[in-house]
Amino acid sequence: MFDAARYDREVLRPLRGAHGRLPPGDLPARYAVDPAMDAAELTAHLAVIRAWWEQRAQAPDFRAEVCRLLLQADAELRATAGDAMKDPAWWQEQERAGPETVLPDTAERIVAPPAEVAGMHAEHDWRAEARAEFWTALARLERAPAPAGPPRAAPATVAPVPTGAPAEHLHATPVTADGDRCEVELSWPADAFSGVRIRYASEAPPFPAETLVPWSRAEQWGTEIPGTPVHRDGRLVLTAVVPTGYHVYLPLAPDSGQARTGRLIALGVADPVQRLQTRRHGHGTIVTWVWPSDATTVHLEWTTPATTERHAVTRARYTAARGHLLPDTRTGGMVRVHALTPVGPGVARSPAATAVVSPAATEVHYQLQRRRRFGGSELVLSVTADRDCTELEVDVVVSTGEFLPLAAGEGASLRRLGPLVLVSGTPDRHVLPWPEVPRHHRPFWIRCFAQAPYPVSFVDPPIEQMRIA
Repeated sequence: MFDAARYDREVLRPLRGAHGRLPPGDLPARYAVDPAMDAAELTAHLAVIRAWWEQRAQAPDFRAEVCRLLLQADAELRATAGDAMKDPAWWQEQERAGPETVLPDTAERIVAPPAEVAGMHAEHDWRAEARAEFWTALARLERAPAPAGPPRAAPATVAPVPTGAPAEHLHATPVTADGDRCEVELSWPADAFSGVRIRYASEAPPFPAETLVPWSRAEQWGTEIPGTPVHRDGRLVLTAVVPTGYHVYLPLAPDSGQARTGRLIALGVADPVQRLQTRRHGHGTIVTWVWPSDATTVHLEWTTPATTERHAVTRARYTAARGHLLPDTRTGGMVRVHALTPVGPGVARSPAATAVVSPAATEVHYQLQRRRRFGGSELVLSVTADRDCTELEVDVVVSTGEFLPLAAGEGASLRRLGPLVLVSGTPDRHVLPWPEVPRHHRPFWIRCFAQAPYPVSFVDPPIEQMRIA
């Protein structure tokens, strides 16, 4: 079974900041494939992990860019390998290619970094060799494994710029935060380039890094950080106040009337919660989410057409209750969750994660009572709703036989009431003539059915009130 949490920890997180390129790595680890899988299991597993990449590609953090790169590499591999990827023998061949395999077009032996190999033998379920290979054999994409169709034209590439990129060693460090604003220090070597400008956005730019682009195109992406950098310990330092969340920073330097793009770096400050979900629980709703690693508290807002409630939820309280319960969400509304993360001496509030809670069905109860009087009997019908409602119509149906009628058409209509106007919790009483049913047709049933232009949960009284012997 695909372990999404472990894949996120073991594969995606080490690739943080891999913008525009993936480091060398290994196919079985990247796809989390177990060589013991048969063809049917492989097909299902590949569909699951590709769907997971698609989902994570929408996340507002580093995972989005990494998963987009993984999807792009997967499309290229599928174009060359085709149906071979559904063959267990093909994956067993990839598994046998160890971390020190010499590729056909490589003159040097590729060796996995010792820091990644150390301690791997304890994790047998992910195969020690596969995880070590992930860092060294992604170049295996360039091995053409059994083409499944005609050769495909190579994609167009941008010619590399011969000179170095501006601000090659650009660093970003969060200093402090206040609410949804964060102060960040950006620094680069003082002797790198003159006239460096920094732009940032929540997504990578549509043009390649480390190349030349027109200034007009570069300025269409992101927001430029204003200010003048200052010298500090041989580096230029530029202080910026940016919104919290995940941002990509790109250095630009003038070169022959164009902008020379540097290498992208990424920084996430106060990551939002992930996988915000709601689940109804009686009249209320349980809200759950995945906590960012550094957050210990969230602010939760519950907004309805009439009110807004605010809750501070600690991680300990959330864990003990296995979520956060909103006690009454029958009217529906919007949930907004902001994670709070310490940054230096301040606290940063993350961008909001939101979820919509649809209105619950209006719950309507009714009671039936026979009231005897001189000269005959009466049927007293009481209708009570759990909230104010209008346009409710009620059919009172009489049916003979041993079985309870399941629809209004299964009996004779005694009366049609409405449209009713009900006040929350207040019974609405109606007196109707008692149905006269010959004794040889007994037992008979009295049951009500409701109609409204909105969802209604119509709750029957005890069976002894509806069944007349």
